[in-house]
Parts: sequence; C-alpha cells; structure tokens
Amino acid sequence: MTMAGCKGCRNDHPYVPYAINDDAGDAETALATDAGEEAGPAAHFEISATQAPPATSRWTTGGLTLAAPAGQVFELAVVRDFDGDGKPDAAALVRRADQETDLGTLLYFHAGDAAPVTVAPSPAFTTNGTCTPKRTMSGIGRHSVWVELGMQCQTPSLREPARQIGIWTLRTMTPRTHLSAQVIDPPGAPKLAFAADGADADNDGLDDVLLKVSVSGGDAPFEPLPRAEASLRWFDRPAGMSRDPDGPDGSLRTFAAGLAARAAKAKEAPNVLAQARAVRVLWSAICGDSRAPRIVKVFGGAPISCGSSRALEEAGLAEARAHAVLGDPLGAITALERAQVAPATKTAPRTKDAENWITQVAPVAQSTGVRMIAAVPQSSRGTAPAWGALAFEPSGKLLVRTAAGVVRVDPQNGDEADAEGIAAWPTNVTSPDASQRFLEAYDACDGVSLHATFMTVDGGDLADVSLPIPPRIGARCSTAKGMPAPVVPLAWGPGGLEALVSGEAVLVVTASKTASVLRAPLGQITPKGSARSPDGKTLAYPSVLGVLVTSAQKSRLVRATDLDGTYAEQRDCTASDDGSRVACVRAGKAWVATF
Repeated sequence: MTMAGCKGCRNDHPYVPYAINDDAGDAETALATDAGEEAGPAAHFEISATQAPPATSRWTTGGLTLAAPAGQVFELAVVRDFDGDGKPDAAALVRRADQETDLGTLLYFHAGDAAPVTVAPSPAFTTNGTCTPKRTMSGIGRHSVWVELGMQCQTPSLREPARQIGIWTLRTMTPRTHLSAQVIDPPGAPKLAFAADGADADNDGLDDVLLKVSVSGGDAPFEPLPRAEASLRWFDRPAGMSRDPDGPDGSLRTFAAGLAARAAKAKEAPNVLAQARAVRVLWSAICGDSRAPRIVKVFGGAPISCGSSRALEEAGLAEARAHAVLGDPLGAITALERAQVAPATKTAPRTKDAENWITQVAPVAQSTGVRMIAAVPQSSRGTAPAWGALAFEPSGKLLVRTAAGVVRVDPQNGDEADAEGIAAWPTNVTSPDASQRFLEAYDACDGVSLHATFMTVDGGDLADVSLPIPPRIGARCSTAKGMPAPVVPLAWGPGGLEALVSGEAVLVVTASKTASVLRAPLGQITPKGSARSPDGKTLAYPSVLGVLVTSAQKSRLVRATDLDGTYAEQRDCTASDDGSRVACVRAGKAWVATF
C-alpha cells in the first residue's frame, strides 16, 4: 500500500501488515515508497514487524535472506529501505537460542553488507518469580525503527524497571539513538502504553520523534482510570536529540482545560474527578519532578524533567470544582490544597475562583467568640495515628485530656474543673477488641497509592493495606521506607476503621486487608478524641480556608479574627452535636469557639 498523491496525510501512519507468505510483495511496496528523498510525505507510514518462525537462525523475509550470528535466533524483523539508496535493508531482533527470556539484540542488516551492525544490546532487568518476555517492533518515519522490550512478571517490582523503549535511526551506516528509556510497572499501577511517530516534523530531511504516552486501567483499591494521553517531541539536531520543552504539559493543559469547562455540570462532575486523577497519574509517570516517575534512564541518564505544570493546577482546580458541585466541601478543600502544590503552578485569580466555589457549599461563619483554655492538652507528637486531646459531651461541654487527667470546660462561661469519673482516653488507635493497632499511613513512593500499616498487639504481626488515595505530587522520598501521610482517625467498629488520610475519607477492613472510599459515616460509636461530634454526625477539619464543620445537613467554614493565618496549623479539632461549637489545639494550647 502506498500513499502517493495524499497531500494532506503527512502525519498519517496506516498500519501495513506483514505475513510470511507475502513478504516479497510487501517489501517491494515499502521499497518503492521509501526510495529516494523525492518520495515526500508518502514515506511516513508505519510498518509492523514480521514474527520469525520458531528457532530460525537463517530467514528469508521481505526478499532478503538474513543470517543470525552464531548461537542466535530471530524474533522480529522490519524490511524497508532505511537509508534511501533504493535497496531493501532490515532491522532485526535476535536472541540467544538457548534462552527464551533473552529479550533480544537489535541488528541492522544493510543491503550488500556481509555482516549486520549491532544497534542495541539486549536489556537485562532485575525480576521476581515467573516472567514472560514481550517484544514489539515497527518501522516508523522514513529511516527509524521502534522497539519495546519487556518482562511481564507475576510479581512486578515496585521500583525496578521491567521494560525498555527505544527508537533508532538507520539513515547511515552508524545507527543513532533517537530515544531510549526504561519503564517501571509497579503492582496494581495503571497501564502505561506508548505510540511512536518518526515523521520529519521540521522538514529538514531527518526523522524526528513524537512519543505519545497513555495511561488507563489499574487494579483495586481504585476504580479503573479512564484513558488519558500526553505527547512529547524530540527533534534531530547536529548536537543530538532536542526535546520540545512544551511536552508533556502542553497536551495535558489542553485536556485539563476541557475538564475545567465540564466540572461545573453536575452530570459531568463524577467523570471529571476520575479524569483529573488520570492527569496527575500520567504526569507523575512521565516526569522526574514527581516522587515516583515510571519512565526512567532516559538516554541512559535521569528521568525527564518537566518543570512547573499549569496542567496539574488546572486539573486539580477542575477536581475541586467538581467536588463543590457535588456538595462535597471536604473533597473540594482537599483537591484545592493539592492542586497548587509545586511543581503545579499557583495562580492567584484561580485560587480565588476555587475559594468561591467552596464557600458556596460551605459558607463562612464568623465565630462570636474564641475562648482560650487554661488546661494544657495532652496531644500526641509525630505522625502516628492518634486520638485527639479534645472531646465534646452531648451537653455541649468540652473534655480536655491532660497529663494529670481529664478537665471539663464550659464553653459558655469558661469554667474549668476536673471531670470526675471520666478516665483519660488512650492516644493509640486500636480495634474494638484491642487486638490490632493502626500504626501509620504512608506514601511508599511507588506512584500508585498510599498505604496503611496495622500491627497485632500480641504477636506483632504487620499487615499492609493499599488505600484508594493517590500519592501527592511533590518532593522525592527521602528514605527507602517512604513518607508519612497525615491521619485523622474517626471511628473503629465492627464495620471497620473510618479515617481521614491526607484529607480523604477511607474505610479499612483489616480482616480482609481491603480499603474503600468512605462515602458517609457508618454510624459506629464515636470514641473520645475523634474529629466527629459525640453523635458521629458532624465533622471538624482544619484547612487553609478555616475550620470546616460539616454534616449531611449543613457545612460551614468557621473563622475568627484571633485565628486568621493559623487554620492549617490546627490539630485535634472536633465539633459539638449541634455543630455550633468547635475546638482545636495549636502550639500546645486548646481553644473553643462558638458560632
């Protein structure tokens, strides 16, 4: 099949299949199309590789007879006139005859030469358990070949590459690398797929590189991601391959702009939430600026540096608006706090827009009085999950856990006295039968999800549970263990552990080691020190916009002049049953406000 006469098809790449029984005819077609520079735009179609017969060391394909080096057998080959001299050449993948898991060495068989040129050696990966090799190859552009080699393992590695992608141009007798990288595929991660185009984008007669990277799917605990795609381009320059700095953010910005327009529609909002996450996942996979890039060793060196990202900001703001449209102020606040953290850009007018969306569903309530409490709260230190030092009683009075016992505070008149008969509640978060303890939530730096760790109190056995919460984009992990994630425990009963992790509500069932998004409170008993009110219906959560006091009926952002500028620093927050009072701890001191 040729493309002669197709004036508008410069970037089209029809799939041209090969089969063993008609290699010669296809090779003649490819040769006629590739011959000479005068072929023009017609030369830029893709040719899929031909699969070699099993255990073949001498192979006639596309009108050429190829001989593999000693001890090698063929896997794949592409026959075409790579150098434009009017004669067919071949790019072939060979592997060791005695090792099926050898991914393969790329060879270039130039027409008329006695021996092939080694283009790229077979990659070797650190793998676990049973693995199956996967090989993909095609001719792209006028002079280039695309190769993807990988090991599909039953137990994928968290942080070690298992795939290699590469593009080599065979325009001269000395093959040049146009792209090379390795790919990490952590367990449960969404599928990362690639499509390559070798068209001459700048009309200088040399193949360039357009790499399209897509993400989709993924395993529990998340719902499968919808497909999202980003593009990167490199130009062939005398000094080497030069990357267009607008990729991948340029293509992702276009996608995020569409999300922003759709987020205001209630019917579209749920889809926007999933697609915004897909943007973050894809950007994180591509960019070395993320905690866990999946495309690594680019040209043998560091991952791709993407710099600041407007796409991340716009996708995050679309997510915030979608949550607000769905009546979820906590989700909107969490999305906003995540949307503008570097490397995402932070645009003041867009921040103001997002604050307006949130205050429409959680109006600002100015406190009528903030009372500082003399009793010194005994708050936990560090990042381990812990019950807070404050708890309202159904009567509306506040209990404060101190080192000497529990103090009762009357928020109305300020009286403080020992709470006789009430024992200090524990800080440790344990299961109802006291057999398990919630140790931590953390980012494992696998780029997939946050995790929670539980320990049996008697034997010390540990259990790790993946949470349906994506890692935040930001600074790289400083330790092999990962980075702690903030936790606010809510309740732990027969239905499981209810908690906020990085601002997102989650339900963990330790018996089955599963976790899911917590859509609404389960009605379990609210322990003292929870962020919920005694009846379990109202939640207090500190944010940069104020202390969010929210229930199924009503949500407000509580602010006070005395607290301005400190809302994000508050901890151990909790609310009264009627939602008219909130109390928190900051800098070792407790306060209670009525509004």
